[in-house]
Amino acid sequence: MSEDALTTIRQESDRAVAALSDADPARPVPTCTDWTADDLLWHIAEVHEFWAGILATGATTQERVQAIEEGKAPRPAEREALLARRATATDALLAQLTARADEEPAWFWYSAFQTVGITRRMQTHEASIHRIDAELTAGLPVTPLTEEVAADGLGHVLDVMWPAGFEWIPDWAETRPVAVVEIAVEGGAEELLEISRWSGTRPRDGKEFEGVVGRRSPDAAAAEALPRTRATGSALALDLWAWGRAQALPHVAGGVGEVTVTGDAEAVRQLEALIAEGHD
Repeated sequence: MSEDALTTIRQESDRAVAALSDADPARPVPTCTDWTADDLLWHIAEVHEFWAGILATGATTQERVQAIEEGKAPRPAEREALLARRATATDALLAQLTARADEEPAWFWYSAFQTVGITRRMQTHEASIHRIDAELTAGLPVTPLTEEVAADGLGHVLDVMWPAGFEWIPDWAETRPVAVVEIAVEGGAEELLEISRWSGTRPRDGKEFEGVVGRRSPDAAAAEALPRTRATGSALALDLWAWGRAQALPHVAGGVGEVTVTGDAEAVRQLEALIAEGHD
């Protein structure tokens, strides 16, 4: 799927830029409310630039990653310069992904995945989701994702985006499971997800913190006692919903349907909090 991924990253990034180029630079991004159209354009540029740097330098440690981040050039003030910077960054990322095999070691922000392959997968879905953001920003119909990309995008949330949060829980916090979610793709597989809450007091200043995380394969016996909810929809609808883009669903060209969420009200609340936690 490597060639398919490269094609997707290129096409989706170019579509995002085409949509944003016709939008007012200051226009808010509906799905990322702290961003403007040019903020989204810059995000695409800096993400591609960053991961191209990771792969080009063979970075595998946090120290080398920090050096790449600190060496980043400032954001251009003018849109034309920003567009040029994005084009160069995307070319650089694709050149690195073309030159490298998925099994080669490479740093990633989740320790369970430390190869080039996870960057290829992540950037496929970053490009796809931000193209949808761009079309919504420009007031355009949302171009649907392919079934393959949508299904893998949902899988990426379940494999990577949600469980990675467990690594970021402070060692002074307590974690407890709070709900179980059945995620059912219409005509496809079902996944069982456990949602947990963590909370605690930071020792150095007494400040309270809390968060929500999720992962597959809950303990069967423990899951029986937890509030339960079920989310059903097409692969595309569930993909956008899990990435925090449910508001895009009515705008998808040709229609995509809705995500139906049923079950215990507390479990629904915890599920909504999990999605909100990883919104952008």
